[in-house]
Amino acid sequence: MLSHHIVALSRSTSLVPLALARHGHSFFATIYSRRFSGVGEIDARTSAVTRIKAFPDPQLDQAWAAYAGRWLVWNEYHGFDSFNDFTTWAWDTQAHRLTQLGAATRRPSGQYWDSPWHGPDVRGGTAVWVQGVGPDQLGDVHAYNLRTGRDVIVRHGHPGGAFLLDHHVLVWAEASAPGVPTRMHAASALTGAPARLPRAFRMLRNVTGLQTDGQRIAYPDPHYKSLWWSPSPGAKPFEVVATRHLDHVDNSVQVGGRYIGFGIQPRVFVGDTKTRRYIEITPHGGWTRVDARSLLVLYATGAKAFDARAPIAFVPLRDLPPMPACG
Repeated sequence: MLSHHIVALSRSTSLVPLALARHGHSFFATIYSRRFSGVGEIDARTSAVTRIKAFPDPQLDQAWAAYAGRWLVWNEYHGFDSFNDFTTWAWDTQAHRLTQLGAATRRPSGQYWDSPWHGPDVRGGTAVWVQGVGPDQLGDVHAYNLRTGRDVIVRHGHPGGAFLLDHHVLVWAEASAPGVPTRMHAASALTGAPARLPRAFRMLRNVTGLQTDGQRIAYPDPHYKSLWWSPSPGAKPFEVVATRHLDHVDNSVQVGGRYIGFGIQPRVFVGDTKTRRYIEITPHGGWTRVDARSLLVLYATGAKAFDARAPIAFVPLRDLPPMPACG
């Protein structure tokens, strides 16, 4: 379907897309090549690469990132065996300035404290991430003001991944005790003061795959059997896709404006929540990145080498074929 929109560089170089850039024709990615391995920005039209930060060890390092407006923020993970050894970085796309925001800390034994399997988020000039600091998955939720350099510990407890809504509202999942379902909690990302939890999150329990663009929200249910959507934090979520038999909605849900990308592997879809229609992008595996203007698809190849190449399609949403009515 998108064969005319393949990024030329993806045919010759191993790329892992991280986030779409603001202007609608480039994306951020981890790049693995002889010339450069690390985080960079790629122009989808020309395949030109802007290098941002090289990996210390290209054989082991990888990244998990978020981008909003001006800043790209990512965790740089050192090794494939866990997500506990990482450093957190920010790239200012206007000033072209790289800043280290944080880093994992070690136990007395020398190993790193456990951190949740979740990358950072960024919105409104604030970056947030969760960092393990003690036994039994004790962790801190950080909110870092990228304009002033002030780092606020919003929560010291047992949080899961944290993310940001518009108006500097920080939300994270946390269980009150081991074995108890997680619930959502909210605070101000600017001051750390507790905040009223928006309606869309109040009934959520054990939800781990939630994605938001700051306003809209999508997530698979705790059993990964259905996809849920809310057009705003103040609206009650509703089910938009349900799976049958052994199918599951995977953890690759993406949100960009009215559009959502999701997988019921090996099939990958993009949906329009305004028309309540969706279309299959590929039946052979992969995942998406989507915003209000563009869709990126990384196609699965089955190759297992760390530097395996996989085709990437980058297409304006307006160029997608019409989405058929669901039935």
